Amino acid sequence: MFMKKLVEKATKKYNGGGGINGLKAEEVRPRLVFHYGVPPESSSLAYDPIQHILAISTRNGVIKLLGKDDSQALLQSEAAAPSKFLQFMENRGILLNVTSHNHIEVWNIDKKQITHVHIFNGEITSFVVVQQSFYIYVGDCLGNITVLKLDNTLQCLVKMPYKIPPSESCGTQTEADSDTAVIFSSPQPMAESKRVLIIFRNGLISLWGIQESKVLLVAGGNAQHSSQEPKLVVSASWACVFGSKVVVGYSSGDIFLWAIPVFLDHNSEAPWNHKDSYASQNVPLLKLNLGYKMDKVPIVSLRWFAHDESSGHLYVNGFSDSGSSHSFQVIIINESTQTRTIKLVLPLTEPCLGMEIVSCFSNQSKNRQNTLVLLLRSGCLCLYDDSAIEQYLLHCQSKSPPTLPKQFIVTLPFGDSRITVAKLYIGPSSPVEESVAMQDQIFLPNKYSSLFSMNMKEKDGSRRSSAHFSGFSKAKNLLVTGHVDGAINFWDASCPLLFPLLSIEQQFNESCASSTAPVTSLHFDVSSHILVSGDQSGSIRIFSFKKVQETSESIFSFLQAKQGDNYTVHNVNLRGAIMSISMNMDSKLLAVGTDKGYVSVIQMEGTTILYQKQIPGQVYSGIMSLQFVNHGQNGSEKSILMVGMEDSSVLALEEDSGHALSANPVKTKKTCKALLMHILDASPNGVWTSDYVDTSKQSYSKQLMQKQPLVLICSENAIRLYALIHVLQGIKKVYSKKKLDGSCCYASIIHGSSLDVGLALVFSCGKMEIRSLLDLAVLNEVSLRGLIYPTLKSPPNAISVFCVSSEGEFLLVNGDQAMLFLSLLSHREIYRHLEYITNVYTEGLAPQEGTSRMKNPQKERKKGIFSMVVKDLKGNKTKHSKETDADESIVNNEDVELDIDDIDLEDTKEKHKGLNLAVLDKQKLGKKLHALKGTVGKLKLNIEEKMNSRKDKHEEEKDISAVDKIKQKYGYATNDESNTVQMAESKLRENVIKLKAIGLRTTEMQNTAQTFSSMAKELLQSTQGSKTSLRV
Repeated sequence: MFMKKLVEKATKKYNGGGGINGLKAEEVRPRLVFHYGVPPESSSLAYDPIQHILAISTRNGVIKLLGKDDSQALLQSEAAAPSKFLQFMENRGILLNVTSHNHIEVWNIDKKQITHVHIFNGEITSFVVVQQSFYIYVGDCLGNITVLKLDNTLQCLVKMPYKIPPSESCGTQTEADSDTAVIFSSPQPMAESKRVLIIFRNGLISLWGIQESKVLLVAGGNAQHSSQEPKLVVSASWACVFGSKVVVGYSSGDIFLWAIPVFLDHNSEAPWNHKDSYASQNVPLLKLNLGYKMDKVPIVSLRWFAHDESSGHLYVNGFSDSGSSHSFQVIIINESTQTRTIKLVLPLTEPCLGMEIVSCFSNQSKNRQNTLVLLLRSGCLCLYDDSAIEQYLLHCQSKSPPTLPKQFIVTLPFGDSRITVAKLYIGPSSPVEESVAMQDQIFLPNKYSSLFSMNMKEKDGSRRSSAHFSGFSKAKNLLVTGHVDGAINFWDASCPLLFPLLSIEQQFNESCASSTAPVTSLHFDVSSHILVSGDQSGSIRIFSFKKVQETSESIFSFLQAKQGDNYTVHNVNLRGAIMSISMNMDSKLLAVGTDKGYVSVIQMEGTTILYQKQIPGQVYSGIMSLQFVNHGQNGSEKSILMVGMEDSSVLALEEDSGHALSANPVKTKKTCKALLMHILDASPNGVWTSDYVDTSKQSYSKQLMQKQPLVLICSENAIRLYALIHVLQGIKKVYSKKKLDGSCCYASIIHGSSLDVGLALVFSCGKMEIRSLLDLAVLNEVSLRGLIYPTLKSPPNAISVFCVSSEGEFLLVNGDQAMLFLSLLSHREIYRHLEYITNVYTEGLAPQEGTSRMKNPQKERKKGIFSMVVKDLKGNKTKHSKETDADESIVNNEDVELDIDDIDLEDTKEKHKGLNLAVLDKQKLGKKLHALKGTVGKLKLNIEEKMNSRKDKHEEEKDISAVDKIKQKYGYATNDESNTVQMAESKLRENVIKLKAIGLRTTEMQNTAQTFSSMAKELLQSTQGSKTSLRV
């Protein structure tokens, strides 16, 4: 039944009396379905270590999000501006993007939309988010520090009435003509709400006290340099978990390590390093000599990641503007760094634009794996195993030094080599089948090849070949791809995450010059189970798959047999690279066109060449398209082979002999490169007759021409329609012509629900147009960003590969980096319920241990970042800003909510021996016990309310959704399984046990307090008695 539907669709049998009907505007709705891979022109990276989301910004305004379990999303703003700074508000679902226009975009990751755009008045040179808060430090080119706050309810940025001008932050070392642009501004670790470090471009380092509203430290500056050429700061990073060291990179290639004072309080456990006394002097702690200074390579970026409390790894990235000199190094920063430098130079072939340490978690082992992600200038992502880097640094000075860490380039996991040609086939399906396919889309993505998986690569760095998979009997859509190495792969395209079905490797051919020539053309006839491929060397391979009984739900079940046993292959060698292939299953003939202008007709049964004919071209000599046409005249039917040349000329040949029906082909006045030739057949049975056509007339009505077959020629700059009868006679008469606005790089025919015909065009600028036939009017257009499109000078299939099904499903492959899925028509949705692979954000995710980049051993309790300056904003005279009218509704103290999990029942502090009456205060102790009793009572009430609400919710959610039914049918766990309820109840029981223990401890403390009180009274009485006796 399915095969019959597909054959009817393939033969395009029209209902009624015939005629060419164009697409309607209401049938067209181009939209992006899914973007897979890394977008081109990538420029910067950002990472959320709690949500495990990697963000990649591009120079055309596109932001790609890569999350756990291969979930991916694409963010596109209307303003296609490059990104300057990109940062997450960790675990809040907010991404902040600073564009080159100094606009700050607030992205809601869950909704994938911009909620606010803050227009900053000035050039932003520094941008940092104070994590675990809603505050942002923005530094500008004039040296000002502006504080912004995110309104979490409205998700918009609010400018705070707190500003640090350079006249105050630079102290007494302000120079009128110096470059005071802020390069680095970051809160000091362990004192985020009290200190902020500001580093200016001129080298000045300033530690600002928020509570004191004054400068606490001033160091550095160009005044210290003895050389005539000043050193400009390019990058900086903290180099200590306690905030006592900062590393600064300069434009001259110098790297200095500066000491920053840590103002300790009595509760802090941070050790005071005696070397920090150098901070009072204008001398750095350490000057790192890594070879950058010799060639004056600017230190573009510095990142430091803690290994433990006393050491860490410093990642140094330096390259010149031209890119001729570049180096990326990793060094160990610890107490012995001053005497020796342990470093690793990564062998990068091009400069690095961005770096991040990404934590990957395996679902099976739950082991954390850190990966160094480098963004190269070409837009590729380069991966290094961070544990391998650490092992190298630890053993590089041993007698047997280890090998360099292995480098991995992120590419599409679809074959061992780049895709050069693709064909997409959409099978028929009913709503019930689409519902089953939805279930597959929900649960199968975890089994797909991951984009960042380094385990599926061999030792030589190449990916493993796509093995044959036998469990694809439910595949509804099929994608066939040809690759650079000559391999042909079959993929289940029911979900945008392609699943491998079958792989056919290139076999060595003695008569062929190359055994791994790239595949240049594919033609797959699903009804006859015949696949024909052509490659760059001129080799034709004909695969005949064995027919099997249709017992499976899929029309592609014939691919399910054991690899090698389910098909036979025949080879034919021709002259030139294969450009076009066409089949006539009635006559069992195969037509092949090459780039040398040869047209070859082959008998498929015996693989004998019936004839070869070379057609000379003017500028372009290739055979762009071939198509068989049945022509009926004088009661007899005759098959004709239509030949579309690459120079936009058209010629008709007799199928069996190859003789031209006219002396001269139909040509255009100006030679232009053709992209598509297609015969628009208006006959109801596929056989066109010209018995009633009067060719002597010079013009025909539109009604008459609409019922005649037409030849569509689409070139780079125009679309032309010819009457087929005129082409057969060699008459150059254009029925319709439309000039294109731009350079077109791809064209394809699409069909609507009632087989209405339309034309899809893709332009080099990224624009896509959908036009109707026959009037060639534009029905809809859309701008496609996230891919690189070929130009006139690009070689075939060098950058992008286009593929479209007759149903309007579009696939664009950008080399081995990205793949774009689009749907052009509105009558059918073959990709549904994609939220499971497009949702990168997880609501309510708790931070895991070790996710913090600085790994602070003991962070201060957040009391509101700027709560210290509320008094100063209200009444005190401030030096740091003229904006002293503060509003308490804007600057709020962040209340700390007490949680049951924060209560520790164990005594961690050391108990002093004996009774210290000096610190014993009965009244204070009673107040504390009373407050603790009230807190315990509130916690008990909250737990009882949670238990009651959970029971009510569990009783209300009895209705099982359709998705849950499907999950239960296939043995998968539903969303509301009892294990979640059991875990919650277990957690509540633990909290109740804690509360009971707290009650016991409270009673013990009361008894102890009473005992202490009685003992104190007795001691007091005895003391008074002894004093009285002494007086007597």
